[in-house]
Amino acid sequence: MGSATLNLTFKVIGPIAPADFSTGAEGATSLNTAYGLSEVTDAHSTTSLVSSEPVVILGNLYMVLTYYDAQ
Repeated sequence: MGSATLNLTFKVIGPIAPADFSTGAEGATSLNTAYGLSEVTDAHSTTSLVSSEPVVILGNLYMVLTYYDAQ
């Protein structure tokens, strides 16, 4: 049986301020904007996300994304 090699890449999204989460819709909009600004253009496909971990530092949210790239 063969094996595949994945080239994992990490990207940090944020910071997103706590005020941006006053409602669920505002939180979703803030996250979508942050993802758009991060320019994750080297992902293999739209389904290549391996994990996403939220990290809160001084009240601000950061998302650590792990995905495999196009190589």
